[in-house]
Amino acid sequence: MLQISPGAILSLLATIFAGIVFVLMLNETISLGKGQAPLTNMIRSLVRAYPRVSYVVAVGIGMLLGHLFWP
Repeated sequence: MLQISPGAILSLLATIFAGIVFVLMLNETISLGKGQAPLTNMIRSLVRAYPRVSYVVAVGIGMLLGHLFWP
């Protein structure tokens, strides 16, 4: 039977985060090479337009990590 441990969840989250960062960096490189606006400009605009949502996401990530690492 499959058992899910906090370490496995953390590894999965770290892998997903690294994949997202890689895709954003690749998109930025290609966009700047073509002279277009990169996707990160849109993300920055969304974060500035909706600061409360950004705060809720940050708190949610903090709660998840705190739950996994609190003894």
